[in-house]
Amino acid sequence: MASDILPGKSHPLGATVYQDGVNFCIYSHNGAAMELLLFDDVNDSKPRVIPFDPLVNKTFYYWHLFVSGLKPGQLYGLRVHGPYAPEKGHRFDGAKVLLDPYARLIAQCPRYDREAAIRPGDNRGRALKAVIVD
Repeated sequence: MASDILPGKSHPLGATVYQDGVNFCIYSHNGAAMELLLFDDVNDSKPRVIPFDPLVNKTFYYWHLFVSGLKPGQLYGLRVHGPYAPEKGHRFDGAKVLLDPYARLIAQCPRYDREAAIRPGDNRGRALKAVIVD
């Protein structure tokens, strides 16, 4: 599994398709850790989790990695870990599946639950997922 994960590039933002895979780049000023979640379908609650290594997959505030072999149509989400300090504007919850703000297509899970997105804790099986498009 690790052999198909490369450092990637810090630009452009979002998921960018190349002939041999997909580059992911996400900006997070206060994120302390980042994970890419690859889902098999919209109802999937057990994704493949790929952690970003901050020593290899981070340039300034840009988290980036390249996954060889990924193709358009792959569903994905993100988890970002960081401080929970509402008084400072930080509301990180590392259990939440987040959408890529640069996603160009979103697949809605039939079991999507806005309340699950609001409540603390895991929402993998009830979250919207981004779709890689070329």
